[in-house]
Amino acid sequence: MKKILIIGGAGFIGFHLSKKLLKLGYKVDILDNFSRGSLDTHLKKLLKDKNSNLINLDILNGNIKDKLSNDYFGIFHLAAIVGVQNVISHPYSVLEKNSILTLKAISIAKNQKNLKKFLFASTSEIYSKSIEILKAKIPTPENTSVVLTNPSNKRSTYFLTKIFGESLVHHSKLPFIIFRPHNIYGPRMGMSHVIPEIVFKLQKAKKNISAYSASHTRSFCYIDDAVNQLIFMLSKSYVVKKTFNLGNQLEEISIKNLIKKIQTKMKKEDIKIQFKIDNHGSQSRRCPDMSKLKLLYNFKTTSIDLGLNKTIKWYLKNK
Repeated sequence: MKKILIIGGAGFIGFHLSKKLLKLGYKVDILDNFSRGSLDTHLKKLLKDKNSNLINLDILNGNIKDKLSNDYFGIFHLAAIVGVQNVISHPYSVLEKNSILTLKAISIAKNQKNLKKFLFASTSEIYSKSIEILKAKIPTPENTSVVLTNPSNKRSTYFLTKIFGESLVHHSKLPFIIFRPHNIYGPRMGMSHVIPEIVFKLQKAKKNISAYSASHTRSFCYIDDAVNQLIFMLSKSYVVKKTFNLGNQLEEISIKNLIKKIQTKMKKEDIKIQFKIDNHGSQSRRCPDMSKLKLLYNFKTTSIDLGLNKTIKWYLKNK
């Protein structure tokens, strides 16, 4: 039975990835310090599977290689300090901890006897300055030139750690995959995302709610689709030492129209939306070019309507 280690496995993507891997017959070790992930009822239920194992450790503190197996088939590195407010409030900590996390994850991977794949979670923000300064095309392909920003910019510290992480992975001599997630959404994604925020605001509102960046557009990817893409990257031996966008390039939608969809589905069309201007330098348009992965894997895409139905239903049930 193939063993998988998911570093940061209690978080949104890690949880759903673990769930699918267990269904496919893998053994899964979930490594997390719960600084962001949650040991909630959903994770506790998942951990009842005899092939799952929770390792509650912080890889930032000391050498933990001796506390982990050395026979993993694959390792996913999903752990990072994230969130706009975290990044702006603690930029130095983001730079320091995210860099150390990646170095530690690579060290764990190098300690394996026969590792087949190390999968590193980068970010779609890699493209942000390329689009702004070079006017890179959208949908944006993986071979887009990376443009750095002023190093004093607090907002950029997160994506700088991911650029540094990608470079570390490239030169690690590991069999790697780098993936760049684009607006993954779905059940149990936490509250610091536009969809659950709007769902709860609408649920509580009597007259109006506030929202940001009405004209900004995104192409959202339902979590099940993202997980299927990741499992393809993991399981195919010929897919190695490559960088892929993770996401969906169909149904790009403005935040304003996204909220209108949520309003209709929740029967809250009478609630007025007061839009504010984003003041954190958010990218005005984001959409991945998925043709590179599509050439290898004819993946399916969940429609935004179906994905929203499932997500809204889950959040209203688990409020």
